[in-house]
Amino acid sequence: MTILCVPSPSDVATLLAATAPLAGALRLPLAATLLFDAAAQSDPERPADVESARRAATEALAATLPPGVQSAGLALRLNGEPPWAPPVRLAIATGARLLAIDAREGPGLTALGQIVRTAPVPVLAAGPRLRQPAPSSPRVIALTDGSPDAATIGPALAGLLAGTDVPVQLLAIEIPVLGEHPAQRDLELATGLETLAAAMPQVTIVHRSIEPARAFEAVAAAVLRVAQETGATHIALATHGRGRALRFLLGSVAESLLRASPVPLILARSSP
Repeated sequence: MTILCVPSPSDVATLLAATAPLAGALRLPLAATLLFDAAAQSDPERPADVESARRAATEALAATLPPGVQSAGLALRLNGEPPWAPPVRLAIATGARLLAIDAREGPGLTALGQIVRTAPVPVLAAGPRLRQPAPSSPRVIALTDGSPDAATIGPALAGLLAGTDVPVQLLAIEIPVLGEHPAQRDLELATGLETLAAAMPQVTIVHRSIEPARAFEAVAAAVLRVAQETGATHIALATHGRGRALRFLLGSVAESLLRASPVPLILARSSP
């Protein structure tokens, strides 16, 4: 098993650096791939040219990887295939335990929703505001809003972190809603935290809390504030998205976090 990374061709190092602390804590090797589209790189009617371009791209990938990072080969894009499909297919073929995507710009950002939707494993996503991490031990915030969909991040994290000493903080954000009884909402959020904890029996849960949002503070902003206050290195949540646009594929909170978070997200689809 590995952590399969799909970095930006122009910046391989940043995603690998963001993923390395988690890989070390999980005792999993890092492997990297790049998307290769034969039709864009060479004349698909000339097999010799395609093979030559593929071989050159494979060698270039291996040459850019730092020591200790394996090459998983190229994620080959088949004719007419959407660009998000090859990394998912390669993750399945290599038995990856986590798929890491550089989603800071371009195809990585626009394809992320479909990747999360189709990947059989959690997806680590580095967004546009990613800050180069200092060497530190991972600490994960797992987010819930009390809904059954949000609770699906629990089994995803359990499959990834069970048996390790990676600390996980369970977090729910309380935002007053007009016409909603506060005590009822608090009970719903508390129940959501308990459900999330029950789904991770072998995960090191160090804290669980309901954090009131400050005046005019959106959910994503409150989560990022707590992450900074607690020294979290990753934020984990299930996506609620439906549709085609990024916002509807990931859900509004996940998209807001992706665009604003200085730390990577760990995303899991909310339903099969």
